[in-house]
Amino acid sequence: MRTLLLLLAPWALAQAEFLQVSLEVERMDCATCIKSMEIGLRKIRGVEKVAVDPAYGVDFTLAPGNRVSLEQLRDAIKGIGFRPGDAKVVVRGTPVTGDGRWRFSVEGSGQVYNLSSRRDDLLLSLQDKSTPVRKVRAVSPVPPDPQTTPLLDVTEILP
Repeated sequence: MRTLLLLLAPWALAQAEFLQVSLEVERMDCATCIKSMEIGLRKIRGVEKVAVDPAYGVDFTLAPGNRVSLEQLRDAIKGIGFRPGDAKVVVRGTPVTGDGRWRFSVEGSGQVYNLSSRRDDLLLSLQDKSTPVRKVRAVSPVPPDPQTTPLLDVTEILP
């Protein structure tokens, strides 16, 4: 029985993760700074590819089974001396409910996000319990303070 549980544990963690992240970054106008950002961000465990665009920000392609969180990526950008903004993400996780609110659990990163959407049909579809793990495209604004539960504003449910 223990062998079965150990074999299933990595599969379960791989089911909930960030797949792609595009972070807005302000004031990237120094070519040397951009290069050092690329080098520094590639060192994050779980990051496969980093593309820095001075006009927009940073695009991350993340490895399957990663445990990367948005907060980790934002903190890394702050550590290099830049200010990260909103994130456009593709994320796989589990919609969960508690205290009357729907949230999105990303077990691989250890984070739970409040869910919102401008389209009620998307939120209703996420509440369908026949598909426990869902993949969504969403925007996650920078939380106003570290104690605030971050938000995923869902724009699309992906197959």
